[in-house]
Amino acid sequence: MDAKNAPAMNIDSTMLPPATAAILETVFDLFGVLDTDGRVVSVTGRIFRGMNTNPELLKGQAFSETVFWQSSEMTSKLLAKAISGAASGGNARLIVDFRVSADDKVPMEVSVQPLPGFDLVFISGQTVSERRLRAGQTREAREQLLFAAENAAIGLWFWDFAEDRIYSTASCNELFGLAAYETFRYEDFREAIHAEDREFVDHFLADSRDRGSKYEEEFRVVYSDGSMEWLSAEGRSFLDENGKPQRMTGVVRKITEQKLAAEEIAKVHEREKKAREEAVEANRAKDFFLAFVSHELRGQLNNILGWLNIARTKSVDEEKRENALAIVERSARQQKKLIDDLVDSARVASGRLRLEYYPTNLYEIVRNSWQAHLPSAQERNIQLEFSSDRESVPLFGDASRLLQVFGNLLSNALKYTPEGGRVSINIETSDESVRVQVVDTGQGIDPDQLPNVFRQFSAVAADRFNPGLGLGLSIVKILVTKHGGIVRAESEGVGKGSAFTVSLPLTETPLADDVEPTSRPVRGKPLAGMTILIVEDDPDSREVLEFFLSEKGARVRSCDSVRSALTSFGANGLPHIIISDLGMPDEDGYSFIQKVRGLPMESGGAVPAIALSAFTSEESRRKALELGFSKYCTKPFEHDQLVKDVLELLDRN
Repeated sequence: MDAKNAPAMNIDSTMLPPATAAILETVFDLFGVLDTDGRVVSVTGRIFRGMNTNPELLKGQAFSETVFWQSSEMTSKLLAKAISGAASGGNARLIVDFRVSADDKVPMEVSVQPLPGFDLVFISGQTVSERRLRAGQTREAREQLLFAAENAAIGLWFWDFAEDRIYSTASCNELFGLAAYETFRYEDFREAIHAEDREFVDHFLADSRDRGSKYEEEFRVVYSDGSMEWLSAEGRSFLDENGKPQRMTGVVRKITEQKLAAEEIAKVHEREKKAREEAVEANRAKDFFLAFVSHELRGQLNNILGWLNIARTKSVDEEKRENALAIVERSARQQKKLIDDLVDSARVASGRLRLEYYPTNLYEIVRNSWQAHLPSAQERNIQLEFSSDRESVPLFGDASRLLQVFGNLLSNALKYTPEGGRVSINIETSDESVRVQVVDTGQGIDPDQLPNVFRQFSAVAADRFNPGLGLGLSIVKILVTKHGGIVRAESEGVGKGSAFTVSLPLTETPLADDVEPTSRPVRGKPLAGMTILIVEDDPDSREVLEFFLSEKGARVRSCDSVRSALTSFGANGLPHIIISDLGMPDEDGYSFIQKVRGLPMESGGAVPAIALSAFTSEESRRKALELGFSKYCTKPFEHDQLVKDVLELLDRN
């Protein structure tokens, strides 16, 4: 038997008597039983025979999600809401479209109510004639809707103020989550509006109603399943001959996609604007940065070249000569510090700043920094004080980087303190931490600038009279943070001095007994009897090294290339140590050390070697050590440190 001629499926006899089912068959186009989850237990009706559909196939399916209620997204949601309400003990009646084919649908009045004692829901439906649907709407309302329908395929509505009823198209009702063919009151419409937008909608509709004016606004609606849509509403109100509100017409349409697209475009424009502003600011900062670096380097070079020219062309007394040399040295060291800060900033920006942590004594580090800055302070008649509540402050950290921290803080304090002022550095310890404070009586910091003092380049804009790049303080913060500590700046204002406080965690690791507490200058001729081979292509750098090492007692052999160094390597005996540049023409220092390490031990393959290079990157250092260099030093070299490195390698071998 085909589906068209199949007998109507009756509801189970345990639920309804056969006579009752037969009556329902004649009264309703559709009826059946659902479980409390809205799934079909049994459904039948004459409407299925006209559709050539066997309703038995619906068993177990969610009734509201079947194809018959897919005339619109809202129809399915409204039916699901009604079924859920009936499962909770309520009754519901609504008119929705029932799809009879892919192209046709008919209005159907659907009733849903619970079946007491069965935990089931009874559903019935009866098609509704067009005439009945339009009954109750006035001729004027129909004309208004028809006129609007000719001009827009969107939701249309007409509000009769006298009756306080709103007549609308089915699509309009669905936009507000209401049954398609029902008239409704303003409160029904208002309930669908997003809670945050209700007051706004009340206001513009009330204003239009009282003034008989147009409106064009956007707001949100929220449906029963929690989903949200943006709607655009346009319309106007009309007043009667006495100026009293009479009616209002409106057009609504869904604009969620357009709204989201507009918001995304706005975000894109905002990002582009921000990117343009950042690019302009970056270019400005770059130009300022280059100008300032050029100014700093040229200023120090002017001091160096100027005094060297005076010393070369004029006869000067010993006091003037010593003063000139002091200025040249100070200018060169300031240049070195600026370059070191720039290199460290580049390492920070690229994430390549590396620290080596060992047990160390913070007391010695701070005291060394204080001693190193004493000559500079005395020269400017600045009182530089140091105090500590103990002489053993065990800390797990990178000693050289911590020395850089307190060196930067002291340099900064001395830089901004006038002659006759005072700078102090004090250590205070507790059971778990140590606090080091650098206090000065200098020009202080504007309160507005305090939050920015640890940012790179902040000092450029903050201080016109004694400008700086702000690199030193930014590096201080980074290094202190990497040691698990914090640093803060304090000042009561311009002209009232400043205080920088570093707090670091202590460690219980005991300090080694043989740690030399203070770095002392190397005196006399500690390299006497040692032969050192220098490989350096730059004649000025080579001459400086020759002179310095000879002064320290070493026998020096110099070569200007890798080829000449390899030729003379074994001549007149092997050197005790090699000091080689890396960046040389033809063959570089990397190639040289590889060839040396390829020699037999008796031919010099194990001679200790120091790489002395202007390259400061971690990659250069790692490569040099991996290829066979024993130590890595950077230019300009510290004379005493180079001697210590040489002696250490000789002792090790």
